[in-house]
Amino acid sequence: MVRYRTLSPKLGESGGKAPPKWGRGEREVGPLMLTGEVEHQLDDRGRVAVPRAFRDMMEHGGFVTRGWYGCLFLFPWEEWRKIEDRLNQVRITDMNGDVVKQFFSGGAKVFLDGQGRINLPAALREYAGIAGDVVVRGVINRIEIWGKERWVAYQQEQFSPERIVEKAAALGI
Repeated sequence: MVRYRTLSPKLGESGGKAPPKWGRGEREVGPLMLTGEVEHQLDDRGRVAVPRAFRDMMEHGGFVTRGWYGCLFLFPWEEWRKIEDRLNQVRITDMNGDVVKQFFSGGAKVFLDGQGRINLPAALREYAGIAGDVVVRGVINRIEIWGKERWVAYQQEQFSPERIVEKAAALGI
């Protein structure tokens, strides 16, 4: 993971001081972001290692739940609280909000153990087809956990060059 920080003063506000020295792999563009992809193995107790680069973001634990496309989402606790706050504002009569609440309802709070692993509940492992080889990906504000076979199939379906160009154009990139 590259740590993105906003540490330097705005142009003209440095008071003649030199800008801060950036550590290796750090640059100034915004808050900490989760990026990168690692393959791991699910152990016989249903635990998976969280990549070392992501562990700082999991200092207060996290929330693992169903994700889109058949993976699991692991949110750092602070990120999950933001989602939870928004879901709490949804009116009981809002059927779209109710569907989203139900989708996330099978999640669980998790903490890193001494070796940087989290326990994935059996129902979530089954939902995501996770058994054996696992792909753990940082996706800006969350971690995605995929069964490797499902991840490979998803990549082949979703990441064709034409599709990427189309989606980037739609975002103005």
